[in-house]
Amino acid sequence: MSSEENQMKEAVSQSDDKQSPLRACPKCDVVARRVDARFCSSCGRRLDETYLPADDLRASYNQRHRRVVSRSSSSIAGPTEKPMKSSIQSSLYPANRNGASTTAMAFVTYALVPYLGILFCPGAVVMGGLGLYNSYRTPERGGRRTSTFGIALGILIFCAQMFLWWILYKIPQWRTDLRF
Repeated sequence: MSSEENQMKEAVSQSDDKQSPLRACPKCDVVARRVDARFCSSCGRRLDETYLPADDLRASYNQRHRRVVSRSSSSIAGPTEKPMKSSIQSSLYPANRNGASTTAMAFVTYALVPYLGILFCPGAVVMGGLGLYNSYRTPERGGRRTSTFGIALGILIFCAQMFLWWILYKIPQWRTDLRF
């Protein structure tokens, strides 16, 4: 602990005897330096608010202070503001309004089931191809990268599934070969 926090704790112990109105932060329990303080000097939280642990979670996802979108069409209200996108969503994934590429990734997910997943691999390749065609035809919809991944993963998982089926077919033969 820093010497500043030790001084504050000493002030609290002395202030408990004198009944001074110094308040402690509901989040980090640091005592305010001034009687008229409105914010915590350590974490910056308002001292008159109650602390809920979910507030930190919402703040970490940038959802604490969202802009309000006005739905009125009058010019008095001024220009409408668009809601802020999450920083993770805007940096990792481009906009994908291409339904075929999304369906291709769903087929890829279902194709991961051992043995029965081989039924979904052709669907992943076909829908990935359709999504790739749509992404070149209407580039504003996006989905080119997702479609390419759908095709590649569909082929890769198909090969892995074929290997599993080959092993399943060969096990009885290997068993008879091991007997003398």
